[in-house]
Amino acid sequence: MRISFLLPHVFLSGGVKALLEYANRLQAMGCAPQLIVPAPKPKWYRLDEKALRLTCGAQSQDPGSVDWFDNRVPLIQVPEIASRYLPPADVLIASSWETAYAASSLPSDRGEKFYFIQHHEILWTRYVQKAKATYRMPFKKLVISSWLKQILKDEYGEESHLLTTPVDDKQFYPGDGERSGPAKRVCLMHHNYDWKGFQDGARAFSLAKSRGAPVELVVFGGKLEQPEPLFREMGFECEYHYRPLGKRLREIFSSCDIYLCPSWHEGLGMPPMEAMACGCALVTTDTGGCRDYALPGKTALVSAPHDVEALAKNLAALANDESLLTRLAMQGRQKIQEFNWERNCETLAALFKQSLEARRP
Repeated sequence: MRISFLLPHVFLSGGVKALLEYANRLQAMGCAPQLIVPAPKPKWYRLDEKALRLTCGAQSQDPGSVDWFDNRVPLIQVPEIASRYLPPADVLIASSWETAYAASSLPSDRGEKFYFIQHHEILWTRYVQKAKATYRMPFKKLVISSWLKQILKDEYGEESHLLTTPVDDKQFYPGDGERSGPAKRVCLMHHNYDWKGFQDGARAFSLAKSRGAPVELVVFGGKLEQPEPLFREMGFECEYHYRPLGKRLREIFSSCDIYLCPSWHEGLGMPPMEAMACGCALVTTDTGGCRDYALPGKTALVSAPHDVEALAKNLAALANDESLLTRLAMQGRQKIQEFNWERNCETLAALFKQSLEARRP
């Protein structure tokens, strides 16, 4: 089965990571996936030979050119998502509103059209009407959370198939040693997108600490190589890790007691899930997508988005109550283990096969 994944980019992100994982695993199952990625538009002052070649046609790239993920699938950069640049396929998977919009006009020989919806993108894009239009296009729709499934049904009248993205249990698991020290280590991700809520999280941490909660902050992110600007923004210094990947990210999660997620909305939210798999207890806002794993009082402490006071109270509650922290961490990890990569890939391959068989005369 030839499967074309249309990716908006191959930069480090949870959504792209999930699709690369699906592609790797489908390839191991005997399918023939390929990754189609729009090439960056060359600037007029940087029209070197490579850039000029990319404006003229598709270019095959080394799978290893994705430097942050163990990609094993062929990667093709194209000047644009258009029929003349895409090879024939049995299945075509759009993965963002931009790729879905471009794929809507492709002929049937480029693949049976699926749309892997990983967020409600109208929440941040400037092109709200174009994005909305893609959710009503005649793609077979896949979603990564119950929240997205309900949005598609209620707001667009569309049915979809739910495939909650799992955590790789061979990569994310608790460390061998016990967490030590009187202060609880709180992990927080830094991101430039305002809806990731980093400032809310930093303020909630500072508020909880000022009230006597035994906490220390651990920040990681991929946007700032040097943390000094971040420290000035927060008003205090903390442990900081730039672009941790693989084993290093697992070690950071495993060294922490609590993961703090202050996002305003998330299609699902992989960093909290990965941290929970490593034994962290979760303090989160109700991001929508987190409802599949953040069960209030059972697997997480949950508050409304933007409510820094409530976030600080939940953080302090976990830091001051060892039994509550231990219980939520244990039940949270058990919840994350319910999601399974093998089962998801078998379901996805079966959906592709069923759709192709239904199309045959």
